[in-house]
Amino acid sequence: MNLTITNRGDVAVPFSSSQGKGFAQVIEPQQAYTLNSEAVTVASVGDNPTFAEEIGDALQALAAVFARLVGTWRKVEPEPHVVHVEIENLGTNSLRVLLGSNVNELQLASGETFVAQATGYVEVRELGV
Repeated sequence: MNLTITNRGDVAVPFSSSQGKGFAQVIEPQQAYTLNSEAVTVASVGDNPTFAEEIGDALQALAAVFARLVGTWRKVEPEPHVVHVEIENLGTNSLRVLLGSNVNELQLASGETFVAQATGYVEVRELGV
């Protein structure tokens, strides 16, 4: 997956994946984070319960960091917890963007940018891998 996530919200948000070596990153308000990794095909911004379980099972140390990041984010982001990020697809494959559930989703083609806003989390999946 090759993309740039820009936090368009007012508070820092967690960005993570359990794939590859796994990672958890804080994206500060109005800051961008670029991910360029063939090992990562699914990543999540915010509090995706499935990701928390996978990370807990696979990477206990990372789970502690992730929990701390999400806990901090929940404390400063008012209810409901809203993720507001800009996603720029820098890769050759399209991305599937899930907006807090499997009900609201869209595809983001190579070179496209989308400003996403969702309650709880935004999940990004690389297609065609």
